[in-house]
Amino acid sequence: MDFNQIRYFLALAETLHFGRASRAIGMAQPHFSRAIARLEDELDVRLFERTSRRVVLTAAGLAFREEAFAIVNAEERARQFARQAARKAGNRLRIAFVSAALYHILPAAIRRLRQANPEADFDLHEATTNEQVELISAGRIDLGLGHPPVETQPRLSVEILSEDRFDAVLPEDHPLSAERQIGFVQLAREPMILFPEGQGLSLYAAIRDQCRLAGHPLTVAATAGRLHSQLSFVAAGLGIGLAPVQSRSIDIAGTVRLRIEPYPASLTLSLAALYDPRNRSTALRDALDILKDVAAPDGQADQS
Repeated sequence: MDFNQIRYFLALAETLHFGRASRAIGMAQPHFSRAIARLEDELDVRLFERTSRRVVLTAAGLAFREEAFAIVNAEERARQFARQAARKAGNRLRIAFVSAALYHILPAAIRRLRQANPEADFDLHEATTNEQVELISAGRIDLGLGHPPVETQPRLSVEILSEDRFDAVLPEDHPLSAERQIGFVQLAREPMILFPEGQGLSLYAAIRDQCRLAGHPLTVAATAGRLHSQLSFVAAGLGIGLAPVQSRSIDIAGTVRLRIEPYPASLTLSLAALYDPRNRSTALRDALDILKDVAAPDGQADQS
């Protein structure tokens, strides 16, 4: 027994006329009659009583009709659920991000994507850049927002979205907190609050080099993986921190931000889109276009 046989049965149960039922189905009447007969043979019951003048449902036919309706309705529900799931999957974007993506680019991009496609669905979670590369390789995310450089791989595309500078963050009672700006010559004398070295080898090395060029070795008082934690340690008076310019909306009581001048050209925080170029998802392509747009200089808040 298959769904077609059930539909043939319901057509006849509704019309109680072989000719009208076969026309409704779009089948020649002899073939339709044989299909009904095969269904009855498979069930080993008579579903219809046939006379030369009329067709009526038997008691077995009446009982079968209720179940047949339930089966057809269940099939249609299954089709609808499958279609909805397919549409949702086509609109779902799995994104992993570093915390710097939250300062401007990722929230702005999500707003734009949802305006363009109200059915857009996002699976979001924070991960380090190295973790993102592994997740992309495993096919577990569509898009990463991380800090280059990353190891070159044939199935990984890296597109730079933005380059950010750093502010110096001092405890509010620091002797230099009333200054308008600070140089690395002064910063290098102070103990610093930084991220763990393994979280960003290149950036960590650039900070170390700037301290060395300023005439002092890098002294790290404490490390924390998240900027909010680093700034809290600064507020506690443990040392001086460095915070991306785009993070100026993060206000931690007990801290003061100063511009770094002159600013070392080698000290930048890059944010890049990471993805598998084989991924042909329309949602991914739309996201990349919008990310580039919101990351453009005229798409961001003033960083000066």
